[in-house]
Amino acid sequence: MENPGVRERKMEIPSSVIESLSRHGDVSVRAPLCRYTTYRTGGSADLLVEPRSRDDVPGIVTIAREEGIPLTVIGGASNLLVGDGGIEGIILRLCEEGDRRAEIRLLTDGAVYCGATASKERFVDFAVGAGLCGIEFMAGIPGCIGGGVMMNAGTSDGAFQDILVGVDIVTPEGETRALDLDRSMFSYRNVDIGEGSIVTGARFRLETAEDPGRVRARIEDILAGRRAKHPLEYPSAGSVFKNPPGHSSWKLIDDAGLKGKSIGGASVSELHTNFIINRGGATSRDILDLIHCVQETVLARFGVTLETEIKMIGVF
Repeated sequence: MENPGVRERKMEIPSSVIESLSRHGDVSVRAPLCRYTTYRTGGSADLLVEPRSRDDVPGIVTIAREEGIPLTVIGGASNLLVGDGGIEGIILRLCEEGDRRAEIRLLTDGAVYCGATASKERFVDFAVGAGLCGIEFMAGIPGCIGGGVMMNAGTSDGAFQDILVGVDIVTPEGETRALDLDRSMFSYRNVDIGEGSIVTGARFRLETAEDPGRVRARIEDILAGRRAKHPLEYPSAGSVFKNPPGHSSWKLIDDAGLKGKSIGGASVSELHTNFIINRGGATSRDILDLIHCVQETVLARFGVTLETEIKMIGVF
């Protein structure tokens, strides 16, 4: 929900710019971002633009650059905390919805191409249906492929770096490029494709499954485990903190006695302590204050600094 106690920053964007952007996608003025984030919190965007296809992204980037308007890219917003004061400028939302569906296809060299806006769930379904494996770790991870690429998303079962071999990007100057990737370009929850670059598509190298039935069974096991261990009935952004070297964040938080700790409508989950959940009526400020409380308590108790895995943008 939006925080009525925070005054939103507002940029007046000329109607001529809005008209130009509308040629490249669907434009919403003063769009409440709480409708798009999995936390269900956050203020408004001056403009939210959803491109009709990947080919529209360079045009949007070019207009923002030429007009000097800040541009922020979001996907499924499943790993994002947006400030209650909103975000200034243009939000470029790359997430499939309704009849706006991303392309997923087999390439002639055996790789799989997937548009950045595709959900991880749909990509997993496609790969399994094609008799491929190596994507099991993605099961149950929310959000879109583009965000997964940028975050090198993964679990103990694997990560994007294990299967991702190339990306299509749009540079901050609005140029399109295809990049080949190797393992040296990946790090924990990050891939180096150039600052400000926007992923529009990805190429994956997957193995042929010896037994597709076993792959499906493994995915069902992973999904059942997530349902049992994660507080999926509440809005959240998944794991909040990265695991420090030699430690598990959830255990540090649990051992610090923070299970169930609440600020406003935000709580440390009692089911999985690396989740901060919106129990109802939370603001982004509540969540951010609780993040800071957890960091300060764990540092004081154990001398370990917890870094956030989720991204925080906008005015808090």
